Amino acid sequence: MDQQSQLQLRRRSVLLRGLADIRLVTVNDGPGAGGRLLELRSPSGVAMDIALDRGGDILRLSFRGQELGWHSANSAPAPWPQLDTEKGLGFLRGFDGFLVTCGLDHHGVATETSAADALYPLRKEHSHPLHGRIMACKAELITKHIKWDDDLIEVVLVVRQTSVFGEVLELERKISVGLCRPEISISDRVTNRGYRPTRHGILYHFNIGYPLLDRSAKLVGETWDFQHFLDNGSAVPSDDHVEIVDAGVSPAPTENGLSVIGIENELMKTRLLLKFDAAQLPVTALWRAFQSGVFALGLEPQTNLQADAPLSAGETRKYDLELVLEEV
Repeated sequence: MDQQSQLQLRRRSVLLRGLADIRLVTVNDGPGAGGRLLELRSPSGVAMDIALDRGGDILRLSFRGQELGWHSANSAPAPWPQLDTEKGLGFLRGFDGFLVTCGLDHHGVATETSAADALYPLRKEHSHPLHGRIMACKAELITKHIKWDDDLIEVVLVVRQTSVFGEVLELERKISVGLCRPEISISDRVTNRGYRPTRHGILYHFNIGYPLLDRSAKLVGETWDFQHFLDNGSAVPSDDHVEIVDAGVSPAPTENGLSVIGIENELMKTRLLLKFDAAQLPVTALWRAFQSGVFALGLEPQTNLQADAPLSAGETRKYDLELVLEEV
């Protein structure tokens, strides 16, 4: 937006808050009491809450007043309950929200791996709870800006997952939201800040809920036929539904090297597309949790945890994703 346009708009809305806003708030009630949220609103119709005390993830996402993400009965507790309880399933006591980042040294089912890399005699194995630990770590907010000249809202934060005689992993995240375009970019940089090689993996758990997820919802994407992954061709809740994870499903990249997956609902007149670099995130899983009272669909681009080499000391790996919201 040029300076002259800004000047004319400021005559009508001081600080342009009638168009866009970003503010840091603290939740004062319920399970999330004490948690910090960045509340963001864009004139392109995008609104979101970024949960700083839940790994810097996107807790809530809406487009033109309609919710797109998934909300569980947990109501986003802060802090996240202990992950190592219930044989590594403590994750399920805090699981909630549109984006839950899983990692940084593990994603997938709870397991143990050798701790020989730590060189610490008292630790024989690394214990990895379901989907790792980064989502329960608190973020440090670096900057939050509305950049009118660049037509975007930008947030930069840092989250660290650390242990003495263990991993020292740092996630630097930049989230950008278009002011004129309903597009969201997530740029992550994961660095090994320790001095020993460290196991590393990351999974982006994008969770779609009602009303975007409903009988009229369809999975979409380029060069990949998704529709057979929906039960009986449509998404409906069932009291006896058992979750299904289609692991290892990989949408073929387009000509520009990006994989594209998403969901659209003609009744809502809304489409959500997720674009990501297939070289950075070569594996995609679909999580179907259509049990009544849960009713969620997860789109999960991720690293190949079993095949990827450890992060060497000082090494950085980057992950870039884009969300595009459209009317249909």
